[in-house]
Amino acid sequence: MPAKATNHIDDEITGLDYFLPEEKMPTKKERDDIIGFYQFFSLFPDEAAAIKFVEDSIWGEFPRCGRCLSFNVYRKENGKPMSHRCRPCRRNFSVRTGTTMAETNLPLHKWLLAIHRMLSSRKGVSALQLQKELEVSYPTAWFLCHRIREAMREDREIMSGIFEIDESWFGPHRNRQHANKRPPLGTDWKEGKVAVIGLRRKSDGKVIAFPVPNTFAETLHKAVTDNVEPGSYVQSDGEMAYRSLPYLGYLHDFVSHSAGEYVRDQVTTNGIESFWALLKRAYVGTFHFMSWKHLHRYVNEATFRNNIGPGNGPRTMAQVLRCMVDRRLTYKELIGDLGVEEVEEEMEEI
Repeated sequence: MPAKATNHIDDEITGLDYFLPEEKMPTKKERDDIIGFYQFFSLFPDEAAAIKFVEDSIWGEFPRCGRCLSFNVYRKENGKPMSHRCRPCRRNFSVRTGTTMAETNLPLHKWLLAIHRMLSSRKGVSALQLQKELEVSYPTAWFLCHRIREAMREDREIMSGIFEIDESWFGPHRNRQHANKRPPLGTDWKEGKVAVIGLRRKSDGKVIAFPVPNTFAETLHKAVTDNVEPGSYVQSDGEMAYRSLPYLGYLHDFVSHSAGEYVRDQVTTNGIESFWALLKRAYVGTFHFMSWKHLHRYVNEATFRNNIGPGNGPRTMAQVLRCMVDRRLTYKELIGDLGVEEVEEEMEEI
């Protein structure tokens, strides 16, 4: 006997009967975890719903103290000044404690909306736009964006497979600078720019990208050996520094862009260059300028959004929230001045 239908809809126009399965197949948007503004505010109508979602995402079923990591805690009746209290360390705490959201009075509802907006746009969203949408001051929106980018910093591990590698330069374009800031004619076009190196694994499209102090052979080789397992297949453009990769234990092939060659059989760098195209559109069209001091955070945001997929819904936002645990970025640290030597050291660590 055929299975009994759970839903029966009589179409009066055609006279056909439609039988819907017990479990509706998820749509492509549901599989990719994509939601719009209307659905976002349906899921999180108020601050209480936002707090519950953040607690479920970070703690799960068992609340934990963000200081001593103890589970011997209880929820306070009045929830003031914080929602929970830890018995071992005898201190109040909330789901923000020990995360990137610590020591902020901004409602979690606005945190979630900012995360949703940054995940929704492939080219990012500016602090000025978030200032308007969240109804906060510009410094608050700017600080908020950088703290979320800090949470989007992915822990790198050595990977294997087939990789595309390329470097790109980010900085002001000479033709778009004021006359008093424009470098004199004949100056190297790389003057005032910062190099960013990127590796893209072809099997799943995962990208690793970070700023480097220069594009010398030693620097490029270190970027490969620190992130790619020996024996992997690396494809590049005609940069001479990459041609010695076989001596380091890697398979290597390249396409010569200077000769008009961009694809040869399966050898190409078009994938990583598509990533550069999005990041540069973000630079020109959304942010207009990326400070060398904060460039690595903008790159973190772009790589995280690329690697996590097109999602901007609850599953993806929960992953961003979990990445906030044990990560802090204070305002003093964010705006602190760094000398040239400190910057070079920081770039080597990134």
